[in-house]
Amino acid sequence: MARIESNLAYDLPEYDDDYYDYDDYEYEPPQEQPQSSIQHKASAKKKSPIIPLIEILAPAIVAVVVLAGVISNQIDMSRLTAEQSKMSAQLSQLQDECTNLEAQLAARTSVTAVEDYAENTLGLTKLDKSQVEFVEVPVDSVSEVVKKEEKGFFASIKDWFESVKEYLGIE
Repeated sequence: MARIESNLAYDLPEYDDDYYDYDDYEYEPPQEQPQSSIQHKASAKKKSPIIPLIEILAPAIVAVVVLAGVISNQIDMSRLTAEQSKMSAQLSQLQDECTNLEAQLAARTSVTAVEDYAENTLGLTKLDKSQVEFVEVPVDSVSEVVKKEEKGFFASIKDWFESVKEYLGIE
């Protein structure tokens, strides 16, 4: 190759085989390096056989405990899911029963059912137009409001108790 002078980052003559004449150099074999002066102690500490066993067993025990916790949680979840589905089934059954009872109540309190009960059981009949009577009231009749007597405190308490007894149906 020809020698090129430029401002490139590499000096091409260093990499050009034609530029160097390899015949001028003599081959020197590598020299042997001296042995190191580091001496190893024969009595180096050895790990006891228990430590590697602990290093293996400790993570294994932790993994077993975590796995047992996960399995326990899964068992609880399945039990709660079964209980929830049973409660949901019971809720739907009770809702259906409520709907049936509401329908029965509506049937018993309908106008036709009440009229039928009044006619057949109680012997009542509907009112005719011939049964209606009109009453004439003289114009100069005036109604008067009667003032109630003022009662004492104990009399009003007695009246209240009597009204409660009457409401409850106690003699």
